[in-house]
Amino acid sequence: MKILRRSLIVAMLSLAVVGCKPTGEAPAPQVTKAAPFKIAFNTWLGYSPLIIAKEKGFLAKRGLDAQVTFLEGIGEKNAALLRGDIDGVGHTADSAVTSASAGVDGQIVYVFDESYGADGVLAAKSIQKVADLKGKRVALEPGFTGHFFVLSLLEDAGLAAKDINVVSMETGNAGSAFVAGKVDAAATWEPWISKAAQRSDGKILVTSRDRPGRIIDVLFMNRRTIEERPDDIRKLTAALDEAVNWYRQHQTEGDQIIAKFWKLPLDEAKATVAGVRFMNGRENAAFFGTSTAPGQLAKTIESANRLWATAGVIKAPIAQPGHLVYYGGGSN
Repeated sequence: MKILRRSLIVAMLSLAVVGCKPTGEAPAPQVTKAAPFKIAFNTWLGYSPLIIAKEKGFLAKRGLDAQVTFLEGIGEKNAALLRGDIDGVGHTADSAVTSASAGVDGQIVYVFDESYGADGVLAAKSIQKVADLKGKRVALEPGFTGHFFVLSLLEDAGLAAKDINVVSMETGNAGSAFVAGKVDAAATWEPWISKAAQRSDGKILVTSRDRPGRIIDVLFMNRRTIEERPDDIRKLTAALDEAVNWYRQHQTEGDQIIAKFWKLPLDEAKATVAGVRFMNGRENAAFFGTSTAPGQLAKTIESANRLWATAGVIKAPIAQPGHLVYYGGGSN
């Protein structure tokens, strides 16, 4: 009987010792891994907060991961979203409108950044203001962000799409065509913005720094994914918030991560990133606003909806453009 009791006491003590940890050491939290989000990007550094969140483990510690693939055209992105091959895409806010017009049922869950000088309009020195573009040959990519930017500038100046002569070409080619003197003006992006002076009579007419809040990079997700995984969407936006805040404190390392992922020389990556402003969760909250008091994001979408329809990029304005904004992502 004493032997049995002694055995029980020893066993209990053993269990107690195994179950104890040194004072102050908490048990490691158990993180349940969710299915990876499938995200498609076109080649643009503005989406880099997701890359940083992945590389620095901000996704992993929340049980998340992201499989990133590349789709350059809006049509390709729309087709993949409609098939359900991917959960979301890196888009601009105006592109979310064209996707919705094409039948994609999705919403913006996060704003990666706003362009702050990385996009703009180059013009001959004889063109002093936007109104002077009337009747001029303007190179741009129809239906793309630079086109939306030009349309918004024309609206500000009391002009319409019909008041300029559009020379259709890819955005980067628009910049090179301007520098070569083939057009009067061009809607383009870096590095062509910085090369405006390579044309003897060329200059920067206006950039996104002068008109903030119009060209913004967003994470546009399938509504089905959002409805099936609302908790994971909140974790995802929290990881993006952490990534942006980390980048602001570790920009040198962050630029190296960005350059490596996008396969760019470090100097080129740094110059491009300098033309955007990444947005953290607090800034997203202000930009989103709420469903009852929408912020700048809703205004940009409404503007794109109106201008795309007027220019014939979409057949008609989409109904209820405010529904493209998801207000349950946790950043707002």
